[in-house]
Amino acid sequence: MKIKRIVLYFVLVFILFAVNFYLRPIKGNKLITPKYQDSAAYVNDLYKSDEYFKKKVLKEEEYYIYNKIMEGTMEDLSTVEFQCSGDCTETFNKAYYALYLDHPELISFLGIRSYSFQNNTISYRNYENLGKLKAYFGAKRIEREMENIRNDVKGMSEKDKILFVYDYVASHNYDRFFTFSGSNQSAYSFFTKKSSVCAGFAKASQLIFQNIGVNSYLVLSSDHMWNYVEYKGKYYIFDATVGTSYYEKKNSRYYEGLGRTTTGATTGMFSEFYPEVETETTLKELFGL
Repeated sequence: MKIKRIVLYFVLVFILFAVNFYLRPIKGNKLITPKYQDSAAYVNDLYKSDEYFKKKVLKEEEYYIYNKIMEGTMEDLSTVEFQCSGDCTETFNKAYYALYLDHPELISFLGIRSYSFQNNTISYRNYENLGKLKAYFGAKRIEREMENIRNDVKGMSEKDKILFVYDYVASHNYDRFFTFSGSNQSAYSFFTKKSSVCAGFAKASQLIFQNIGVNSYLVLSSDHMWNYVEYKGKYYIFDATVGTSYYEKKNSRYYEGLGRTTTGATTGMFSEFYPEVETETTLKELFGL
């Protein structure tokens, strides 16, 4: 009888865990409509991508490469091969980075890439390879955390929502030891492992902002990733990596990420396609922090 009670206990714990993290009914991201789910841009219910950079930045061949990388990642292929004309290193990079900025919800797609170019053929290696089942359940788990966040910020002002996201993201661990591994560059590592680097923090922030109704952009430079966030009709730098990697909340510099990045950069790739960003005044100053 004692063994049966122990087994029953563990079964109940497992059921409660599965329901809470994967099966609990939720309202979900209200932007994810059935029509959007039928579109080529749909990945999962975490985020509605308008594929802004694909439409604004890319030309025909870059557009094609963007789609091939996307298809290979969705199929969880370890290597994707496709044709291109001439020396297409720059073409590949533009397509790759546009996809990186457009789809933070693509949790099997990272900021680390390896590719070779020979005889007009690019061979691209995808580092994450979560597997379709792991990616599916990973998204389900993140969806339920999004539901918790939506409930937490209900009734908050725009200012308080932005502060909530900053504190929430900064409360996670900065992965100082595996910065160049494939396990810490996505929203998956942030939400499931509670540890990440700047790419994971920025992607997680982007997902959260859309789910709570705050306009924002992902920004990528050669060595860093952060966000622009809208407040009272203007856009400001938002970099929660500052809070999570350098300072404790009680430190007066903790909120410096509401106005500056860890690298000091203010603009990144495709800068001409972003709205004007306020740099003279920071959110930290506006919020009186």
